[in-house]
Amino acid sequence: MSRAIKPPNDTRLSEEEWNLRDTASGKLLCTIYREQPCMLLLQEGRITAASFLSKDADRIGAIFIGKVKKICPNINACFVEIADREICFLSLSKAKTPCLLNRTFEGRILEGDELLVQVEQEAVKTKQAAVTAHISIHNDYFALSLGSPRLHFSTKMSSGKKEAIHSLFSKRGLLKDGCLVQDVGILAPGLENPEYPLPPIGAVARTRLGHLTGEELQDMVLAQFHSLAAEFCQLLCTARYRSSFSQLRKAPDARETVMKDMAPYLGTECQEILTDQPDQYAWLLEYCQEYLPKKQVRLYQDTRISLQTLYALDTKLQDALSPRVWLKSGAYLVIEPTEALTVIDVNSGKWERKTNAQDTYFQINLEAAREIALQLRLRNLSGIILVDFINMVKDDHILELMESLRTLVKTDPITTSIIDMTPLGLVEITRKKVSKPLHEQIHLSRRQQSHETDQI
Repeated sequence: MSRAIKPPNDTRLSEEEWNLRDTASGKLLCTIYREQPCMLLLQEGRITAASFLSKDADRIGAIFIGKVKKICPNINACFVEIADREICFLSLSKAKTPCLLNRTFEGRILEGDELLVQVEQEAVKTKQAAVTAHISIHNDYFALSLGSPRLHFSTKMSSGKKEAIHSLFSKRGLLKDGCLVQDVGILAPGLENPEYPLPPIGAVARTRLGHLTGEELQDMVLAQFHSLAAEFCQLLCTARYRSSFSQLRKAPDARETVMKDMAPYLGTECQEILTDQPDQYAWLLEYCQEYLPKKQVRLYQDTRISLQTLYALDTKLQDALSPRVWLKSGAYLVIEPTEALTVIDVNSGKWERKTNAQDTYFQINLEAAREIALQLRLRNLSGIILVDFINMVKDDHILELMESLRTLVKTDPITTSIIDMTPLGLVEITRKKVSKPLHEQIHLSRRQQSHETDQI
């Protein structure tokens, strides 16, 4: 995309605004769209990632004292009531080592049990919100959770750093046989020991810990670990004195969650972070000073034309939600979400190349694979996704296409798996359900406005 050129007689925008209108290098816009806060990543004149912040999304990560209302052995799950009489789904595979508050856990969960649960997924369509009994909290360097008591490491951490941290924990008496010592006095020195035994607590050393070196490593590791362990143990102790349906911990700031999800795309691909909201500007400055020190944050203050108009957000969001997605070659995708799954069809469209048919189909499919990986993230598609690529007969073309697709989805912050290609030539994809798809996030905003208008 070429840089926008200011018309000679156009005086609505300053020269600076016209120069900054170019989105070839990428911009993250933090604004209010239809009365709903959102973060939109613009690249090459289009939206390539989007997130609308809603009240429901703010609950992901919140910890409650829930009460088991019904056990369903046939699906290996139970239903748990949390605050505001909301019933949530709890898979018993995520409750193998729960923190029960009304009795000692002896290997099974019963109706009427009170236990700690953490919101893992918000309600999607007709499905209840999902919770887990393996609650966890984290800081920038560690994550602590109920379940396995072992010390695990980020897969992105070097083997040398893993060995150094493991050795440090062993020397300080925090580890025994690869597991954390389950003693409050050791995990959180200075915190009063509870009268009841701790449920199994495990830890994960996160990627950022691998960036520390020397003396900084030892001091930072221990300080961060003990601080988080004290917070976790205090949470478990406090739960003993609170009633059912109490919220013990709020969810992380939704803005911070979105920024971390978008972090892989905010490197060289993003030129700046731009907002027209003064309160968001102050928060973004503070956040970027801590996590993105090289990223420029700018407050848009031009009163002659709004940020939404300047970047044509209405048009760009309509394109992001359109069933038909055109590719540069002239081919196109058709994306159709249904109740059970999402179907994506690849069509040759206006493609014109004087090559043999099979090579043409292969090139179209490769281009389509790149766009599909982007659309999965942009539209936040989840569950089962079937892709009908143009039929290919060469085995090496099929293998290369599948390998390319697997490589492309690896950068997705949400777990995405390329299963296989069926005998009918349909590629099976699964993507973890975490939050509502983009079209529901925007429609939710419109419904909320309509509801508020009716009340007035």
